[in-house]
Amino acid sequence: MKIILGSSSPSRKKLLNNTGIEFKVKKPTIDETAQKKEFKGKKKDLAVYLAEKKALSIHAGPEEIIIGADQVLLQNNKIYDKPKSIQEAKKHLKALSNKTHNLISGTVISKKNKIIWRHQGVSKMKMHKLTDKEINEYLSKSGENILKCVGAYNVEGYGSKLFKKIDGDFFSIVGLPLIQLLSAIRKIGKD
Repeated sequence: MKIILGSSSPSRKKLLNNTGIEFKVKKPTIDETAQKKEFKGKKKDLAVYLAEKKALSIHAGPEEIIIGADQVLLQNNKIYDKPKSIQEAKKHLKALSNKTHNLISGTVISKKNKIIWRHQGVSKMKMHKLTDKEINEYLSKSGENILKCVGAYNVEGYGSKLFKKIDGDFFSIVGLPLIQLLSAIRKIGKD
């Protein structure tokens, strides 16, 4: 069995690399904006839906499995996408300041063009009340890389100091629910 990570996320690649398993990376070929518009389900299910679309967009051989993943930040029934600019990142952080939001992680495995495993993780993220100065310092330290992060934060980096409380799986927050994913891969390898 060969493993393909269907993601261009450096965080997901690093997480999977740290496990020592062999895999290759292929970038999904979906138009995420179009897929979000097509989606008709509940907002909390969008991450799994996008993960499925990503996994199924990648061509693989019969002995290969594909891992697809996505995250959705939901606060007061509003979805936050990755910020398109530092200015937008600032707006996101101001809106999330002193509030709790849900970071929903969707992860799937496909084989032979079928989804054979799904996982949804919900992490409750409570931010400190952030001042403009704190937001500006954080964004200055983080730089343009923050534009690749839903919510304009990365808890594995400088973003950890933005939070008052986090209830959820650290690995899922960073990008992949490693414990559940590795268990699924083991089981699939034995089948």
